[in-house]
Amino acid sequence: MVTIPKKAKREKRKAGANEVDDARGRLIEAAMELFAEKGYDGTSVRDLAAAAGVNVAAVNYHFGSKDALYYECLRACLAPAGAMRLRMQQYLETAQKAKTNKAAEVALRFCIKTFLEELTHPGSKHSQLIVREQSTGSPQFEQVVREFFLPIGTIFQQLISMLAPGLSQQRMFMVISGIIGQCLHTYKARATFRVIGGIDSHSPEYIEQVSEHMAHFVVLGLRGLGREPME
Repeated sequence: MVTIPKKAKREKRKAGANEVDDARGRLIEAAMELFAEKGYDGTSVRDLAAAAGVNVAAVNYHFGSKDALYYECLRACLAPAGAMRLRMQQYLETAQKAKTNKAAEVALRFCIKTFLEELTHPGSKHSQLIVREQSTGSPQFEQVVREFFLPIGTIFQQLISMLAPGLSQQRMFMVISGIIGQCLHTYKARATFRVIGGIDSHSPEYIEQVSEHMAHFVVLGLRGLGREPME
């Protein structure tokens, strides 16, 4: 009987674990591209397996179902939002320490810029899928909204509250949705911006300019709301 050394056993187990992680990772990478291109309903398990170079049964083996893979794919897409949220939180805390409208305006501009930079980054694999999900609103996406987007919305809410104390919840939602909407438009309308204005809306220079403009526009709008008679 041949005895396999313990070191060889450990290396074999490690190689097997690496293969499992590799197959799982390839499935998520393939899912990002296919779900973004074809949507959830237009992508089959067979499509996913072929693109990832794995057996059809691998989807259920690694994730349990296509539905669970979709959820993990969305979470992987939004993983960079964690680091983005930390930067935005730092801008908020700096403004809160300063306790001035000017500091809040600067923080708002930096937060908008950070959001736009992440959305339009050339290496981002998530933007197309996330933008697609914005319109379809699957149950899986609602879960990741709570996990990733709600904390970012809270940061915007706290900054806007510094600039316009006492703003109603409905007005607050409209202001935040306006900011997010402009950011999404900047991402999606790249071709339109280029044809009409000769502008690359994803360039660092334009991101800087539009972030400053959006923040200033919001501040002016909040001042106008503050002068309105109470309803």
